[in-house]
Amino acid sequence: MTQSAIRAQLEDCFAIVFPTLSPEEIAGATMQSVSQWDSLAMLTLVSVIEESCAIRIDLDDLPNLVSFEKLAAYLESAVAPGKAAA
Repeated sequence: MTQSAIRAQLEDCFAIVFPTLSPEEIAGATMQSVSQWDSLAMLTLVSVIEESCAIRIDLDDLPNLVSFEKLAAYLESAVAPGKAAA
């Protein structure tokens, strides 16, 4: 999967969980900038991402995945060629 495809899929996941955000807001989204992004929204977002991308996100990694960019980098690393998804 290409970097742009991963980001597009992640944008779709964010749009499902945070339907009021514009595409521009999604691209810059952080837990601090999105008032609706609380712990329950985080678990919902992770669940949507896992189902959409057919991967498992390690719960130990959650404290570091606090923005669209950090989630995108995590997904890009998880689906990198030669690396199996957990």
